[in-house]
Amino acid sequence: MKATRKNPDAVAPPIGTYTHLTVVPRGADLLVLSGQVGTDAEGKMPEDVEAQFENALSNVLRILHSEGVGADQIIKINIWLTESIEWSRFKEIWSRFHGGTPPAMTLGFVSSLALPSLKVEVEAWAARWESAEEKR
Repeated sequence: MKATRKNPDAVAPPIGTYTHLTVVPRGADLLVLSGQVGTDAEGKMPEDVEAQFENALSNVLRILHSEGVGADQIIKINIWLTESIEWSRFKEIWSRFHGGTPPAMTLGFVSSLALPSLKVEVEAWAARWESAEEKR
């Protein structure tokens, strides 16, 4: 069984590529990630916000993959930015990340993060559920 993603008729459609509601199947494991920043796999921090955004999302995927979980099992994600990002580039990076299964999402702009060099932080929650094949 998978998570169900919904955009209820009781509210206006999403203003971006995300889902208003994600329902997690009963018995799923909840994975809660600490905020991931824009360092690459070796700990190097690029200066531009777009590269940090890509790195932060890649870090989320690396952590999830270490637990056997993919982007389609993310149920909620918060993206915090300290500066604006070109929207077409944001949408391109975001679409590539979620692969057509956008989770519930919050995007916010903040004045600063933990270190002056940080321009992006991404928090994610995911659920691991058994597939029909695994139950057999």
